[in-house]
Amino acid sequence: MNTHNQIDFLAQKINHLQTALLHIHSNSILKLPTSIVETLHVDELGCVWVAISKPTQYVHEFDRSFHVGLNYYKKGTPFYLNTYGIARVVIDPEEMNQVPIDMQSKLSNRLLLCVRILEANYYENQPREEMSVFQKCKQTISELFAGSNEFYHFKAEDVTNFA
Repeated sequence: MNTHNQIDFLAQKINHLQTALLHIHSNSILKLPTSIVETLHVDELGCVWVAISKPTQYVHEFDRSFHVGLNYYKKGTPFYLNTYGIARVVIDPEEMNQVPIDMQSKLSNRLLLCVRILEANYYENQPREEMSVFQKCKQTISELFAGSNEFYHFKAEDVTNFA
């Protein structure tokens, strides 16, 4: 699967799930808290635009870019998605003016982040069929040596073009 098809696949799944749990992977003293985020847009470069609640501290005191994890899950959906990437806080007035109007309307009292996906794991929640004790032992042993094929893994090759 080429990179364009992978990004389209991820965008489709992210748009279906819409909300994620945002984890900040930073050693900074002042960092944004773990929170539930709303996905506003996924662009053709693999960047996910999310909105979070504005922190009570002055926004300019935070790091401008940092590593994050986005865990997409929705109850009743037969799949979930975990992504890892670099987030960038969008606060520059010129850049904010270039944001589409439909996204700007959702940003009242919220902070905009642009997350460049570096790695994504896609998992399917399919109910397992009933197996005998012998079949369970056989599957466990085979998964120890061969691994499990229940996920899809995407890793961005070109990280230098982060916008």
